[in-house]
Amino acid sequence: MSKDFSLQQLRLFVAVAEELHFRRAAERVHLSQPPLTRQVRALEDSLGVTLLERTSRRVNLTPAGVVFLEEARRVLSAVDQARREAVRAETGQLGSIIVGFIESAALDLLPQVLPRFRDQFTDLDLELREMHTSEQCRQLHERRIDVGILRPPVDEAGLEVTVLHANPLVAVLPEEHPLASGPVALADLAGEAFVMYSRRLGEGIYSAILQSCLAVGFTPRVRHEATSTPMLMSLVAAREGVALVPEQFAFTRRIGVRFAPVDDAAAMSSVAIAWRTGDSQPAYQALCSIARQVAGKLKQPMFGAGST
Repeated sequence: MSKDFSLQQLRLFVAVAEELHFRRAAERVHLSQPPLTRQVRALEDSLGVTLLERTSRRVNLTPAGVVFLEEARRVLSAVDQARREAVRAETGQLGSIIVGFIESAALDLLPQVLPRFRDQFTDLDLELREMHTSEQCRQLHERRIDVGILRPPVDEAGLEVTVLHANPLVAVLPEEHPLASGPVALADLAGEAFVMYSRRLGEGIYSAILQSCLAVGFTPRVRHEATSTPMLMSLVAAREGVALVPEQFAFTRRIGVRFAPVDDAAAMSSVAIAWRTGDSQPAYQALCSIARQVAGKLKQPMFGAGST
């Protein structure tokens, strides 16, 4: 009856079978000859078959040995592959990652981050989901996404949050507005009705706009809250108010509105990356590192006065 044998015995047998010489095989595996011989003999005893014909001058494979050599190579190859895959999984090279992101990140950050991340994690399944900051926080806690690219402030309980960079805010004005030629001092908008992003969808951008206005002495009079950027732009185009948005949105054409730079340096909104505390995988850390490098090099282009 056959008994269990070890992977080490398989490796030693393969060395002997390929060298057809015990001394050379022993040198190849950095082992003295007597223990190597004993291990191969123990393997044969475990199998209950003779794998090698030994004479004083040569070693040959038996028919059973020829078959067993092929299977032993296959087993050892599979074990080595399993080991490599386990290491890759441990270092984040395998598996999947679901990343939530805010709309503005698709305009500057993601196009530069994703190719570099893909180059580093070629076999990692990456899924992207656009969603507002509040939804990202909820799905992070529910383990429905793994990483979020969002706008602080957020409730950081249970989350690791790293600020990547800050976006300047720009004014969105109806195309015939007197200030549309820009640039605009934020205080010049004090008497205007505002179209704001809905606070319940993302505290970050709402708070950034509110704090920027308060810093120059007024509280924005909010006429409408928009649940999306297209809705916000449509309301401004319809002359329902003015708005402040991250500068990335000024690089895409919008009918009926004009974008004007804001002179106030405090008119900024930060972008951050977040994941669950204690759940940091190598892939998450790499994504964060790449995003920080890209964010550090982002140069906001200056758009001409009155551009659309």
